[in-house]
Amino acid sequence: MVTSYTENPDNFYEVSELVESEAESIKEIFFSAKQIFFYDACSFQRHSNLPDEEKNILINYFKVRESAIFLTRCILMEISSDSHLLKDEFVCFLKALKANGIRIGIFDEEYTYDILSECFSTNEKVNEYLMWSVRTVKSPVGTIHKTLRLDKKLSAELIEGENLKQSGLYKKIFSAVRSNKERHDNLGEELMAVCINILSYMPGLNDGKLCVLTDDKGAVSKFHSVCCKKSYGGSKIIIFSTPKLVQHMYMDHIEISEIQMENLLTQGTCGNIVFWGISPFDLDVSRMSMSAIDLVHKILTPNEIKIVF
Repeated sequence: MVTSYTENPDNFYEVSELVESEAESIKEIFFSAKQIFFYDACSFQRHSNLPDEEKNILINYFKVRESAIFLTRCILMEISSDSHLLKDEFVCFLKALKANGIRIGIFDEEYTYDILSECFSTNEKVNEYLMWSVRTVKSPVGTIHKTLRLDKKLSAELIEGENLKQSGLYKKIFSAVRSNKERHDNLGEELMAVCINILSYMPGLNDGKLCVLTDDKGAVSKFHSVCCKKSYGGSKIIIFSTPKLVQHMYMDHIEISEIQMENLLTQGTCGNIVFWGISPFDLDVSRMSMSAIDLVHKILTPNEIKIVF
């Protein structure tokens, strides 16, 4: 069955006053927030279904960190999916974030151009970042690659850099790719990786201001390809999974009990918690699997475990 997607959920009116979606507002949030979390679809769905107690702990962490939340346009398409509706639990989560002073941005991927244009004076320079980022992120079987294969003119302009002086290249590529989104592709993560990679080159951007929040182990390589490229410069990007986020909550002295930590870890999962980490006895990061309660005990024990993802 073919899945249809919409860039504007039919019930967007339910959240329109909770979020900011205009370019100028997004720019203001970007420059004023101390930390920005880009949610991917799986983590947003997972956290939206948390019990209120654990949800409030998570929101308190965002508040203490003076964070803003960004949902990219493509991620919004994914979470509304076939029904073209934002589920009640998504609306409730956004309401809770807003009620606690967390600013939420619906981030059209082309807004990356608007933000970079604040610091770079020529379209050519801004478009070069797009060209190199797309080259880095796109895979031979991904939707970005498919779109460029079908549109030779766009491919020539972007990948071969034939017309980098134009002002509409960001809008052109992101609109074209979103219109080709397919079921079970990883386009949301691909486009998020492209945008975050570009934004990391903003002059003066602090390390760790840009964060990705994902529990999709299949897509994390997309983020890893740009987040760990720092020999090429740019600010450092943090990739958070829910287990890593729970450990950081504890390290940042967020008030949270053992059972609340366990509930956060197990929401939307079954069986053991699988993660990548390193113990004091290891020389390298390895894949680990253990019960939620065992992981909680390791988090609570100083220097026992470092969760990488």
